[in-house]
Amino acid sequence: MPHVIASARLVLQPVHMVEAAELHALLVHEDVRRYLTDGVAMSRAWVESIIRESAVSFAERGLGLWSAREHGVQLIIGLTGFRDFYTPPVFELLYALRPSHWHQGFATEMARTAIDYAFRHAGLHAVRASTDAPNQASLRVLERLGMRPHGRTAQVDAEGVCWDQLHFIVSREEWQCWQ
Repeated sequence: MPHVIASARLVLQPVHMVEAAELHALLVHEDVRRYLTDGVAMSRAWVESIIRESAVSFAERGLGLWSAREHGVQLIIGLTGFRDFYTPPVFELLYALRPSHWHQGFATEMARTAIDYAFRHAGLHAVRASTDAPNQASLRVLERLGMRPHGRTAQVDAEGVCWDQLHFIVSREEWQCWQ
């Protein structure tokens, strides 16, 4: 299968419609969606739409979203990869992980594998990512990946609560120096 990649503990494969229910369960988990979707429980139809968008992205850009599993295990433990965010669109890294697998280095391993693939096989010159300022766990992942700050954007939710969206970047050259 094209675009399947592996790391020391994980196998990443492009998301597929047969995984929609399992990915939906991951993404609506209260602790996962707190920062990923600003607390909104997205619908199964939304998850199916990002799966379709990912297939198009893999076909057109060579990058999309991967489901992550431990070697030899069927349970999806996470999601990582690239998709467009914002207007105008910015192609960014994202990652989400089951809380049962937090604090074990899986988020960093998933993201590192996706970044490495993006530079080695898809020809990206830089990888961008962003996270909400209060998301300390995600900030630590981005630091471990060697990503550097690249600005901030003020955000306001539907209830008028403000926070900073922190942006990060790593160039292909920087990545090669650290790997």
